[in-house]
Amino acid sequence: MTEKLRTIKLDNPFPYRDTDKIQDDFRKNFLKLTEDKNSLVGDFNTYCMNIAGTVSYVLDGKKAEIPQKQIEKLNMSFFNWFPQYKFFEDRIADYEEFGRKYRNFEEARMLLQEYLS
Repeated sequence: MTEKLRTIKLDNPFPYRDTDKIQDDFRKNFLKLTEDKNSLVGDFNTYCMNIAGTVSYVLDGKKAEIPQKQIEKLNMSFFNWFPQYKFFEDRIADYEEFGRKYRNFEEARMLLQEYLS
């Protein structure tokens, strides 16, 4: 399991170009969100860092040290954790860099769920 986690590309550059394009393409949807619910870059980074941090604990052999809240967040996909963005969930394939990063982190998240259960 840990060998599979090592092979997943989690360190690709952040998909800023695609997050900008998503915000442009769905401008009306983003305008409807309140200021505290409208930080796609920050929210996606939070989702990714929770998974990457958990992977680090596992690969360093520190499974017992993973905070419980961090483990609980692994039970949610990005769109479950941040439901305000569900309006573009079915369009991820339109954004290559974002989609690739999302798929890689989802794969890691699912492996972590399996490993930690």
